[in-house]
Amino acid sequence: MSRTASFIPAARWLGRYERRFVARDLGGGLAVGCMLIPQGLAFAQIVRVPPVQGLWSGVAAMMAYALFGPSRHLMVGPEAGTAMMVSAVLTGANMESPEQRVAGAAVLAIMIGAALVIAGIFRLGAISDFLSRPILVGYINGIALVLIASQLPGVLGIRSDANEFFPRIAEVASKLGSINWPTLWLSTSALGFLLVSRRVLPLLPGAAVVVAAGIALTPLLDFQARGIKVLGNIDQGLPTIGLPSLPTGSILSLVPGALSVALLIYASSALTSRVFADKNHDAFRANGELFGLAAANFAASLVQGIPAAGSDARTVINDAARSHTQVAGVIASAVVVATIFLLAPVMRLLPNALLGAVVIASAISLFDLRGFIRIARVRMLEGALAVATLAAVLAFGILPGVLLAVALAVADLVRRAARPHDAVLGRLKGSPGYQDIQQRPGSETLPGLIIYRIDAPLFFANARFLREQVHRLIETAKPPVRMVVLDCGAMFDLDVTAAETLETLDRDLDERGITLVLAEPHAPMRDVLRRSGLLQKLGPENVLPTVGESIRAYVDRANAHVNVGQYVDWQRVDEPPRPSGGKRDA
Repeated sequence: MSRTASFIPAARWLGRYERRFVARDLGGGLAVGCMLIPQGLAFAQIVRVPPVQGLWSGVAAMMAYALFGPSRHLMVGPEAGTAMMVSAVLTGANMESPEQRVAGAAVLAIMIGAALVIAGIFRLGAISDFLSRPILVGYINGIALVLIASQLPGVLGIRSDANEFFPRIAEVASKLGSINWPTLWLSTSALGFLLVSRRVLPLLPGAAVVVAAGIALTPLLDFQARGIKVLGNIDQGLPTIGLPSLPTGSILSLVPGALSVALLIYASSALTSRVFADKNHDAFRANGELFGLAAANFAASLVQGIPAAGSDARTVINDAARSHTQVAGVIASAVVVATIFLLAPVMRLLPNALLGAVVIASAISLFDLRGFIRIARVRMLEGALAVATLAAVLAFGILPGVLLAVALAVADLVRRAARPHDAVLGRLKGSPGYQDIQQRPGSETLPGLIIYRIDAPLFFANARFLREQVHRLIETAKPPVRMVVLDCGAMFDLDVTAAETLETLDRDLDERGITLVLAEPHAPMRDVLRRSGLLQKLGPENVLPTVGESIRAYVDRANAHVNVGQYVDWQRVDEPPRPSGGKRDA
């Protein structure tokens, strides 16, 4: 059973499924299915593929995730942000005809699935952490604005040929005199209902109610005669099962976009999965999510559908219904299939403006303006990064904007790593440990001894910084320095460049009659020092387990006439000792 469960996670809960789960899973499945129908139709329109492809994508993705997904609660399928990114990738690859976009979306789903499988094989579940919180907040808010802008022509009843955010806003503004007022009245009424019902009746499938009302009112109020456009015919047949085909050149043009979409799909889906795993006291399986989402996208591609991701809104509805397993997803799939075969003839009467209202309502739920404030309050630079991500998404498009934001985040990371926090350490009477003498006034130092620490791994970007800082401290020290102790407690690793820099520093100091001592180097650092030969050059007498031992060595060698009792063996009985390098690495 355990071996089967490792390949098919559904085996974990199928073997323990109880009759009492049926009612909850049925309720969750019905609610999710009713929400997926209008969302699937609307998100397919964002990608500009036939609306039924959005429905079949949801069906296939949920069935596959029910078998291979590790989360009991995550609902997958078409999602607004993913649909917007897929549309941007296809447009960037010059795929404009309906046939090209259907095939292109399906090929993207295969590529995304393959990327997620490879990430899962190499256990790269933590890869989503490369999208920091500021980037995600800026991206999500940017996506929300882009989604709203994309639906403005539809809800206003005007035509727009612009694809980018600012040109589209400008074009819509120039055509405000051509608004179709019945269309605007219908869409704003639907949007108002969706927003209010979300607050007042959160369990009500508001989108399904809007769709049903729109279908019923179309013939009664003769919407088409009033210039309100409707969805049109929906294919009732089974989807075409098989692998999509595109020219090789077109496929290669999709690769960069597929990798970016895969990363964002996993990041957003894993975040949702983790939230509900914590809420329901389940284990979050990061690598399992990679395989589950890969299976969902492979299945979506086989029905010529659009890429799938975890849905925040549908997962919330599913959890609120207290469903217990992925049987809810299977039931939701059955609801969608029944709708395709039984209700397709009447769904052709659905006004397009209502789908636009559904998309805008979904976009509004994505807004997290407070997120900017929270981030800026903690660290202003990261708040600026969130705003920069938002601006980049709006100005350059979704994919270029996100890639630019990631580049900015990496640049900030390198900047911080190249100039890490550092400190000269001293002893503050009455306080355990060694203190930053600038942060803790009154801290004492021993004459002729510098205890220096940087709070970062030592590598090529900051190795020169350390060397220059040590030389600067020596030049300004009074009396002359006899020993420099590097507190390596925060240097949990170092690379070849850093090892060579330490060797050069040791040689520089030796020429000036100064001893270099490394205090508390961790196991990975000691391994590199040993292989580089520096450990042997320094000698065991200059590689010591604690800062206190380094101070004792200084006093013994210098024969300094100072009282060092308060510096050496400072750990008290009631205070746990600072872990040694070996223990930290264990």
